[in-house]
Amino acid sequence: MKQLLYKIGLVLLIISLEYASVEISFVCSAFLFIAFFNAKLSSKALLLVAFLAVLVLIGSFKVFNPEMDYYYFIKDFIYFTRPILVLSCTYFIVKKLKSKTAFFSTLVWMGGAYAFMHLATMVVYASNFSTSIEQIRAAFGRYNHVETVALALLICIKDLPVRKRKNTLTFIVLTSILSLSFLLYFSRTMMVVTFLIILAYYGYLKLNNKGALGLAAGLVIGSFFFAFLSVYEPAQKDGGMIDSFLYKIKNSFSESFNFEDVNVNKLDRRELWKHWRGYEASVVFDENNEDKAWVFGQGFGSTIDIGFEAKLNNEYTQYLSLTHNGFAYVYFKTGILGSIIYIMLILYLYSFYYVKNRTFLQKSYNNLIVGCSFYIIVTSFTVTGLFKPYDMAIMLVGGIFALKQLEYFEDRDTRNTGNT
Repeated sequence: MKQLLYKIGLVLLIISLEYASVEISFVCSAFLFIAFFNAKLSSKALLLVAFLAVLVLIGSFKVFNPEMDYYYFIKDFIYFTRPILVLSCTYFIVKKLKSKTAFFSTLVWMGGAYAFMHLATMVVYASNFSTSIEQIRAAFGRYNHVETVALALLICIKDLPVRKRKNTLTFIVLTSILSLSFLLYFSRTMMVVTFLIILAYYGYLKLNNKGALGLAAGLVIGSFFFAFLSVYEPAQKDGGMIDSFLYKIKNSFSESFNFEDVNVNKLDRRELWKHWRGYEASVVFDENNEDKAWVFGQGFGSTIDIGFEAKLNNEYTQYLSLTHNGFAYVYFKTGILGSIIYIMLILYLYSFYYVKNRTFLQKSYNNLIVGCSFYIIVTSFTVTGLFKPYDMAIMLVGGIFALKQLEYFEDRDTRNTGNT
């Protein structure tokens, strides 16, 4: 009965994250944190919690400012503390599970369920189907990071029950459904994240000979692809699905980093939306420079003045408490000090490549943690990184830390130092 409760807790947490509401996932993770609380965290998980807690402390330093807008302060506080709760409650739950594969299996089957619902919705409303990627995404969903993680795990983790020989047909069907649904989101972020997690898992992102080979192959393939895009001009509108997607890829760098060709003074909104992420980040750096808030940032409760009223989420607003760029968001709220902590957190996860592995299982866990570091890097450039409402990286890390701790206890008790 207890094992069923733990699995239900995991499912509830996954649903709350995919629902993409920070408030709902905060309340759910807080409830699960209390319900399954255990005073013991592994030293590795505790260090990650410490990194996140320091960010919260830095951002809270203006809490007693008489001009503080406490609505936005509480909003930022929730954004920054939620990863701590998600990591901790996942750790507590997974540590109580008897099966080592139950955590990964739950993620995979939840991803499969979301994929099935996605495809079923597309079939039911096939009459609304369009060749425009934007219309498809608007009608059927722009992303699903549960599916992203599920597909990566299905490819990487060989000892999943669904991958056993007796379940071959189930494995083929599940993989097919996940892959098709995954592609039909047309999400650049999902594709890059999945690709990097798989490369990290198989050791191609490590700074060694194998990593150099992977980097060289990536550079060659990437160079040919971008050379093609540099001479090919995909249609922005009415160009079909392939052209629409190629245009999105071609505009990726300009959207996130380049806004120099946009005359902001004239407020040419049509051009500005193509570079919105870059524009947001530029305003962050300008405001921190103007207020000389380099070291500690503006603190929780601060907002960014974008210079005009823009229609975002069906509401007109001039002041934003969030940015798409996670690095800019951390810098705005916590300054250079917080940015260093955030980068150290990512490097800490990457450092698991160089932890000595006594068993194949340990290597598997450590490489997945490294994959999560690249997950965070990519999403920090596009969708607020660890602080995005549907972040799955911190949940995956929390679960893996629990599995690593379980294996440590088993090895200590059995004195097992061989491969598993």
